[in-house]
Amino acid sequence: MEIKKLGIGIIGLGVISDIHIEALKNIDNAKIIAVCTRDNEKAIKKAEELGCKAYTDYRKLASDKSVDAVILCTPSGSRLEMAEYIAEQKKHIISEKPLEVTTERIDRMLKACNENSVFIASIFHKRYHPVYKYIKNMIDSGRLGEIVTTDVLMKWYRTDEYYNNSSWRGTMALDGGGALMNQCVHFIDMVQWFNGGMKSVFAKTGQKTHKGIEAEDTAVAVVEYSNGAFGVVEATTSSYPGFSTLITVNGSKGGIICENERIREMKLSDETKEDRKMLFDSEFGEHGGDAKTNVKQDFSLHLEQLQEVVDAILNGKQPPVDGLEARKAVEIITSMYESAKSGKEIIINGN
Repeated sequence: MEIKKLGIGIIGLGVISDIHIEALKNIDNAKIIAVCTRDNEKAIKKAEELGCKAYTDYRKLASDKSVDAVILCTPSGSRLEMAEYIAEQKKHIISEKPLEVTTERIDRMLKACNENSVFIASIFHKRYHPVYKYIKNMIDSGRLGEIVTTDVLMKWYRTDEYYNNSSWRGTMALDGGGALMNQCVHFIDMVQWFNGGMKSVFAKTGQKTHKGIEAEDTAVAVVEYSNGAFGVVEATTSSYPGFSTLITVNGSKGGIICENERIREMKLSDETKEDRKMLFDSEFGEHGGDAKTNVKQDFSLHLEQLQEVVDAILNGKQPPVDGLEARKAVEIITSMYESAKSGKEIIINGN
């Protein structure tokens, strides 16, 4: 019996598109139909590698009758107009994070998808990591008790060349921001997901070493989550040469310190042998070199999420991490920018 396959078109052939391509090669019920980038030579070369069609105009890819869903791997602030057109062509949308750079632009994307009865999902692949799923379950099950604090410390490094060699990185229009919006968005999504959302933020941002960029390379925020827990978010791309990312969760019955997607320390009032296994299991380590470079190699978590997305679409169901869910991290980050500009605490409207 022939497997029904979802026809996929990919717009944007930068670094992250290779991760999507490698993941899709391992999904039996998906097929890459076409790729698109404005560089004709690059488009043709990639299409020849994959045995698919090449486009330089995203509208032509979106109009291709054999394409069922489109993956957006373009700069964050470029996606609204594309998404509106793609939705009009009745094609489903899968977008890299963040979905767009403002909640207003995201709302227009969601409106277009709703009006045309198509699904939209965003890639937050770190939610699929075994360690983060374990921590989420520990919180939801009540094993950590009442959550008191949840913190993120992301001390990464990016060279001046990282920003200078790109026309969009570090810009507000296309990148949507700096260390918070581009690098820390995954971890901000993670901690708000852990705690059922975020209630308010008070932030400071600045350019500490990358003076030539428009956006921040360093930010600190005090936050309150929807469950009443407090927290601190620190994000920078100026911490040479790049350090481990720490996520800490502490509650009335125990706490967890996670370093680079490996549980470094855990203390529980009702610890089990399975908990000890999670603490010492070395297989659950960092799958990228994010602290020092934006070049990723491991596609396993993208594979897990994309498989769920493909299955959902083929079954006529909304894929996980939908547009409304993806909107939350962007609202939090833009609220941090608003706070830094105004010097005031900002209440999260979507809470």
